[in-house]
Amino acid sequence: KVFNDFNDPLFWIHLNMDYPFNLKGILYFPKIKHEFETFEGQIKLYYNQVFVADNIREVIPEFLMLLKGTIDCPDLPLNVSRSFLQNDGYVKKLSSHITKKVSDKLISLYENERENYNKYWDDINPFVKYGCMREEKFYDRVKDIIIFKTTKGDYVTLKDYLQRNAEKHRDVVFYVTDEKQQSQYIRLFEEQGMEAVLLPSLIDTHFIQFLEFKNRNVKFNRIDAEISDSMKNDA
Repeated sequence: KVFNDFNDPLFWIHLNMDYPFNLKGILYFPKIKHEFETFEGQIKLYYNQVFVADNIREVIPEFLMLLKGTIDCPDLPLNVSRSFLQNDGYVKKLSSHITKKVSDKLISLYENERENYNKYWDDINPFVKYGCMREEKFYDRVKDIIIFKTTKGDYVTLKDYLQRNAEKHRDVVFYVTDEKQQSQYIRLFEEQGMEAVLLPSLIDTHFIQFLEFKNRNVKFNRIDAEISDSMKNDA
């Protein structure tokens, strides 16, 4: 009702804490209709059930603005300046707590509901990737549960992909940006018993660079930009 959105959410996260702030809230992951909609989230902040403002960046980590939700925090000193909020230690703890709760939920889904997690991935991956690039602690928590859809149709972590393709190409991840345009290369890969991951989103260009920085020994190669040595030799 608050957001005039009556579609079922993918999943949601309850927030409930009493130290260092009293805080109650709920954040939910809406189903995305198209990629640009991902960046139109809205989190409403309340003070004892009285609406205060949308998207208070000093309290709510920036990348969580992609979500929708409500937070009620009666202990938050909202009558002071934003510069105070930016530098207040309690507010930073609140922000960290919210980030931790979101990452804990994602990890729980990955570990306990992997099939559902795979289904959600197409909708939530822009949020997860953006969060990793914006928030170091968030990346550290979720880096092992970032998954990629492959040209075989399954979902694998970066570690899984590298391990099962180590004999064909070590420390290289081949990726596809457009399945239709690059279909002939995908077919060549399949004939050689190889696979690539699908990275069709706008955010993926930046995320690839981010992952290469974090994993200095790993290189991402677009499937039609460079044919592997093994395929050249076979040709």
